[in-house]
Order: sequence, then structure tokens, then C-alpha cells
Amino acid sequence: MPARLTQDLRNTLQSLLQRGLSFSKIKNLYPGVGNSTLTRLRKLYCPDPARPLGGRPKKLGAKTMSLVSRELRSGALDGPRAAQESLRLMGHDMSINGIRKSLRRNGLKSRRKVKTNFVSKTNKRLRLAWAKKHRHLTIADWRRWVFSDETRINLWGSDGNSFYWTNGDRTMQPHQVKPQVQGNDGGVMFWSCITAEGLGYGTTIIEGSVNSDLYVDILKTSLVDTLEHFGKTPSNVRFQQDRATPHTSGITKQWFTDNGFNLDEIMDWPPQSPDLNPIEHVWHLLKLRLNKYPTRPSTKEELERRINIQWYKITEKECQKYIDSMPARIKAVIKSKGGSTHY
Repeated sequence: MPARLTQDLRNTLQSLLQRGLSFSKIKNLYPGVGNSTLTRLRKLYCPDPARPLGGRPKKLGAKTMSLVSRELRSGALDGPRAAQESLRLMGHDMSINGIRKSLRRNGLKSRRKVKTNFVSKTNKRLRLAWAKKHRHLTIADWRRWVFSDETRINLWGSDGNSFYWTNGDRTMQPHQVKPQVQGNDGGVMFWSCITAEGLGYGTTIIEGSVNSDLYVDILKTSLVDTLEHFGKTPSNVRFQQDRATPHTSGITKQWFTDNGFNLDEIMDWPPQSPDLNPIEHVWHLLKLRLNKYPTRPSTKEELERRINIQWYKITEKECQKYIDSMPARIKAVIKSKGGSTHY
């Protein structure tokens, strides 16, 4: 006579049967349980099981698939491996490839996480206020701007990418971004600017970082030469820079004032806002082209030579395309209430 089931075991078997596990899988987990016991419990707890359809059965039911999809979209699960573990706990044994196929059949796609700087609550308010202040500007207005920045270019390429799963909604969620802090190893710094008429002159910093004195030297040469090349003057352009310490020091402010720039406009740029600066996309374009070289540069000097070759291949049309995206960037910041955007 078979041993009497304990209440704990009965409850476990009830749960497994209601989840749809086969008798063979349950007996693998609990070898002492026979078919007759499982048949009796299924009649008791699952009195009207659906008649199986012809053909190969689906691995996951609609409700289970809906739950997994919802948890992936919300970030509660961070990818197929986490989904595999969650399904295992629910009694479903699936391969990673099988899970990926099921997700794609249900309209989910893997996308690369957007790398973005952290935005504090205070700076979200400042970004939102700035965006609202400038939302009336037209593309023609933005084409008067000169956008500048520095970027680090590594000898050994960029960091690895992270991915998230989505059904196509473009609203950014916290789990869809990858906060990062700029590093300072194995590469060079490169400063330049872009205008609607084309690229500005660049300066490569091979050793050390940019301080106020060096930054003013860059402005005296690369910026001034750029304005002269395009027939522009400090009074008929709006120069943009971020709020890095060398950019806002007393020495730098004095240089802008002495050379006829509107200091109030320059210092108006909101903090933590690389997504508002179209030159970030030009940096990305430059780095993609540098990564196409069949070999990595062996020295910083070789990297500098490659930068100079590829930088000046970027066209006026490419610069203009990114500057013309400014109205859309403004709308994105307003929509996110000052938070991160997909730019």
C-alpha cells in the first residue's frame, strides 16, 4: 500500500499539475509518486483539462508568455537568462535559444542600452527649464550655434555593450540606460566643434587633462581659426560648451569677455546634458570610422594621426543633420521631464 501523502507534498503536486507539468517530469522530481496518485490528484484539482491539440505543443502558454514579456519590458528581468531562471521556478524548462525565439514571436526585440550620464533631481529641473526656454527656436536659429566638446578616444576601442528587451516603445525607462563615468586610461583627449557649415578645427591632447590654461589656448587657436574659416564672429554666433570646471573658471570667462563673446549665453548650458549636444553623435561617427582600421594603433601618436585623417572626412551634411535635430532633442527632454533621453 503506497505511503500516505503529506500535506506539503500534496500542495506541491497540486501546484505542479495546475502549472501543466507532465507526469514524467513530476515523477522525475518525486520518484515515489505513481501515475495513479497523479491521476487522482489531477481529477481532483484539474477536473476539466483542455484536450491537447495536434502537432508539437507550445513550450509556453499565453498567460506565462505575457507575464515574462511584461517583466522584461519593465526591467524586472534583465534578459533571456533571467527569464530562463524565472520559468524554471514556474516549472518550465527551456533553452536560451527557445526563450529568444518565443520573445521574438511575441514582438519583443533586443536593443542596445543607451549609455547616458546620471542626471540628478536638481539637474532634471534645470534641464527641463532650459528646454522650455529654448523650445521656440527654429532650425535656422540652431544653425547659428557652434557646438563644442572634448571626447576621450581609447587605444583599444570602447567598452562592451549591454542590451534590453522592448516591444518598440521609444519612451526611455531606467533599466534601458547604462550610466557611465568617463575614464582616463589608454587614450587621448580630442577637442573640436561643429557648425552648420561643417567641422571645426581640432586639438588632440596626448598627455594629461584639460585645465583652464590649456582650454584658453585651445579657444585661441582651434575656435578662433574655425570662426575665421567660416567667416563668423563672436557677435553673430552662439558658442556652446558644457559646464566642466576649466570651461567655467575665471580665466576662461575673462577670455570670452575680452574677445566679444556673450558670456551669459555661454554659461547658460544646462548641467549633465550631453544628449542635448549634437556633437556627441559626430564623436560616435568618428569612433566608428576609427574602429574600421584592421589593426589598433600601437602608440598615441599613431592614434592622433588616424583621428586627424578621419575627423576631416566628416561632411557638412552630416554636421547639419545632427544640428537640425535640436528641436527634437528639446521635445525629448521636455517629454522626459528633464531626465535622460534616447539621444
